[in-house]
Amino acid sequence: MNKEVDLPASQKLLQSIVSLIDNARNQIALTVNSELTQLYWNIGKQINEDVLRNNRADYGKNIILELSKELTVRFGTGFSKRNLHNFIKFNELYSDIQIVQTLSAQLSWSHIYSLIYIKEEIKREFYTQMSIHERWSVRTLQNRLKK
Repeated sequence: MNKEVDLPASQKLLQSIVSLIDNARNQIALTVNSELTQLYWNIGKQINEDVLRNNRADYGKNIILELSKELTVRFGTGFSKRNLHNFIKFNELYSDIQIVQTLSAQLSWSHIYSLIYIKEEIKREFYTQMSIHERWSVRTLQNRLKK
């Protein structure tokens, strides 16, 4: 009879612990995404400051390719030449770190990646705000951009 009484209590305990684990995992994912997004912005900033803004465009193209190769060897995928250009573009569009911190707390890198190639600033801002306020998934954002 004790087992029948304990079963609902143990189920409640299990549900409570599962909820704690799920919440912690979600928070960890948000933190990791935010840190990665800020890292990508900082990489773009570093490249902009050290290579591209110093009027070394031709040299910069070679540097970015070599940098990409070396980072890929050291850290694996994610640092392709194309991704480095994405980081540069991100830094060019959002030069204020405070804006980047706010964005990275509310949107994933995948959201930001979809947004940085919208040419019209007002359209980009509209889709950014809609993604934040309506809590659009990346897929929803991409579908809305195609319309």
